[in-house]
Amino acid sequence: MKRLNQKKVLGLAMGERSLMAAELVATEGRPQVKRLAELIYPEGISISQPTELAKALGHFLKDNHFSTRSAVIGIPLKWLVVKAKDVPPADDATVAQLLRLEAEAEFSSELKDLVYDFAGEAAAGSGSRRVLLAATPRKYVDCIESLCDGARLQPLAIMPSALALGTMTGASLKRDVLVLAAGPGGSELSSQRQSTATAMRSLRPAMPQPPFISELRRTVSTLGVGDGQREMILWDGAGVDAASLGEQLGVNVQDGELQTLGVEASGAGINGQGRKFAAAVALALSAMDESRPGIDFLHSRLAPPRKHRIPRWGYLAGAAVVLFIALGVYAYTDLDKAEQDVNRLQSQINSQQKDVDAARDFVAKESLAQYWHGGDPRYLACMRDLEDVIPEDGQTYATNLEIKAETPPLNAGSNQAGAPTAMGADGERTLLATLQGHTPNLESVTALGDRMRRNPSVFKDVKIGPETKVPRTQEFLFSITFSYEPPKPTQPPAEQPR
Repeated sequence: MKRLNQKKVLGLAMGERSLMAAELVATEGRPQVKRLAELIYPEGISISQPTELAKALGHFLKDNHFSTRSAVIGIPLKWLVVKAKDVPPADDATVAQLLRLEAEAEFSSELKDLVYDFAGEAAAGSGSRRVLLAATPRKYVDCIESLCDGARLQPLAIMPSALALGTMTGASLKRDVLVLAAGPGGSELSSQRQSTATAMRSLRPAMPQPPFISELRRTVSTLGVGDGQREMILWDGAGVDAASLGEQLGVNVQDGELQTLGVEASGAGINGQGRKFAAAVALALSAMDESRPGIDFLHSRLAPPRKHRIPRWGYLAGAAVVLFIALGVYAYTDLDKAEQDVNRLQSQINSQQKDVDAARDFVAKESLAQYWHGGDPRYLACMRDLEDVIPEDGQTYATNLEIKAETPPLNAGSNQAGAPTAMGADGERTLLATLQGHTPNLESVTALGDRMRRNPSVFKDVKIGPETKVPRTQEFLFSITFSYEPPKPTQPPAEQPR
């Protein structure tokens, strides 16, 4: 792990059309924000042309009197794929080994040549913990390295801007918050358990507001935020009103200020525009701490270990040394010492039994996830048919979908030794599914159930559960359970003889 403890740092928050720059200097009191500036990319130039962009960045830094060459680069969540995972109770090194083995299977096979890393809660006790597994295409990391090389910058780390901003905001406030960075080119939301991020989402631009508010409301509802439980810190760069946003979301929303991040920004000359530079300031702050960033694609903990080329004689010499040491230990160790070692090892095995059981449960969950890959497409077929019957009215939407294979009864013949597994209409096992969601009226739920019943060949035993009305939003929470049998594959027409 590469630890950072810089005294003077440049934070660069990359975007698709511009970047925000912040230069911080460590002092005896609070770190001081020396300079803040925004670079609008020249017409026709983006991160995919790092050579041309490096020239513009070099002139930009010189014209705005940035003197620091050590930089932390932040990338937008649009360039990432992030998944939350529960891992066994183990240190970061052990977790990294587990995640490295399964990282390729966690993301779409269409995404090639990715760089992985993870961040999450610190290991504590014997319980499992949650981490965020993140991946970004290697082309972005390569382009940023080329950009820094052309602009004569030393990259210290490459990390998500939303992670840096959420971490610094939660750590400064010392409480659980939602952190929203709203911008004209896109918005980003992170859910913080103080300094630990539990979720990150990329959202549409803040303008126009109606679709942005609708998407933000759905995202907040999926994070399980209830009335009075959490508050949102808004870092606004697009003219969003915190009070109006709070009324529409039903969440306490407060404007963020650079001083809340623990910096002194009075000398930066920002004229009230400091909020939009918050991500760049947070990136620079992350390098002033002795600990490394949570996610760093430049020094990933999930990178394959380097291969060391050792000559053959080196292996033979090493084996001879090991054999010599082993014989010496065997010769000078008596039976009583050996019995003590056995007792000690047995005690360690007994103390680690809980960890072994937790790891076994973890492997079982990952085995279940294999059903969602191409080898068992009936799960995807169920989601496709379900999407066809859900109305696109902009008001009724799903919040949870649980699909599992039907288990035959204990007294069924299929449970007898040698008996085949229970099959559905297409030779596959029947799936049991539960759909949960929100709707403004009960008629929409009834209509959805009727549309499913009109397709009895795949949707069977459709049952609508009890609805619950949410007083705050005047919406109804509904659930529908059903059985699903995949349609039989269509046989291609027989070729006519000539």
